Formats: sequence, C-alpha cells, structure tokens
Amino acid sequence: MVPERLIAYTIAVAILTLIPGADTMLVLRNALARGRLAGIATAFGIGSGLFVQATLSGLGLAAIVLQSAQLYHALKLAGACYLAGLGLWTIITTWRQRSTEEPHLPVGQERHAFVEGLLSNVLNPKVAVFYLAFLPQFIDPGDPVLWSALALTTIHFMFSILWFSTLTFVVAGVSVWLRRSDVRRRLNYATGAVLAGLGVRLAVEA
Repeated sequence: MVPERLIAYTIAVAILTLIPGADTMLVLRNALARGRLAGIATAFGIGSGLFVQATLSGLGLAAIVLQSAQLYHALKLAGACYLAGLGLWTIITTWRQRSTEEPHLPVGQERHAFVEGLLSNVLNPKVAVFYLAFLPQFIDPGDPVLWSALALTTIHFMFSILWFSTLTFVVAGVSVWLRRSDVRRRLNYATGAVLAGLGVRLAVEA
C-alpha cells in the first residue's frame, strides 16, 4: 500500500472513531456505572468486534449476509434489540435505585463489559457495510485480502482503544463531581435514553 493511501485511511478511521455513536455511549455507560476498568474493557471489546467484522468481510461472509435481505434485516434487528435493551435496562435500574445516595448499575466483572462492547460491533450491520465498501479502496489487487484487511483494522483498533480509554479516564477524572447522586442519575438516564434511541433508529432505518 502506498503511503498516501495509508495516510488517507488513517485520517478516515480517526474521524470515524471520534464521531459519537452507540460505542461512545456504551463506554460512558460502563465507565460511569462500573468504573474505569469496565470502561477500558468495553473499549477492547469494541476493538475486538472490528477484527470480527474485518475477518468476515475478508472471507466474503459479510457480502453474503448483505446480499440476503432476510439475513441482513435479522442481523440489524438483533443489533437494534441489543442496544435498545441495554438502554432500557439502564433506565429501569436507575429508576429502581432512585432512593439511594449513589445510584449505579450492578457492578459486574470486566469480562461482561468486554462482551457488551464486542456485541455492540458484531451485531451492527453498518460496520459490515463500512468494511465491505471502505477497505477494498486501500487494498491493492495483488495483496492478500484477509491479511491486508486485518492489518488495516489494526489501525482502526488502535484509534478506538486510545479514544475510548481517554473517555474513560476523563470520566474517572471528574469522579468527585459524578459521585453526586443527582448528576449520576441524570447521566445514567441520558446514556440509557441515547442507547435505546440508537436501537430504535437502527430498527426503523431502511
């Protein structure tokens, strides 16, 4: 790959990573509710999901899914239900704990946060569409498709880990303010509502 194309790809994935979306909300949710390690674990789960999507795209499996309307819509619905479920669960749990001084979600092991981040990307058909449409532009005809896709995804992975880990540490840095029950509750409601809204949006999109 020529350096100019590699630079263009790097800039593109950096911008894509910085755009707020479901992944951002999930990292903030887990960092607020479960702590710094959970936020970082979520970031690594999200990054690992990128490799899953890149592998499927490189092997052509993602193309098969996208060519089948039923499979595509089934995957989209699964991802939508997953996001909406996380959002509603966050809202309901916060509401049930509204009488406590410091409302929080039940603290789980970091592997749960990792799995949530992983599923957030694996169940998102938009990520598959992105890799199928985007990666081929930066892979030369003579290059091995799968290994080239994984190499490019490593750059995306590194940006994701760096950005989402930064968000996690920023949240931890203002933890004293966030310990206020009213602030914590409002943030939980906000992140839950955004996740649920993103799930509904994904479900109704054509």
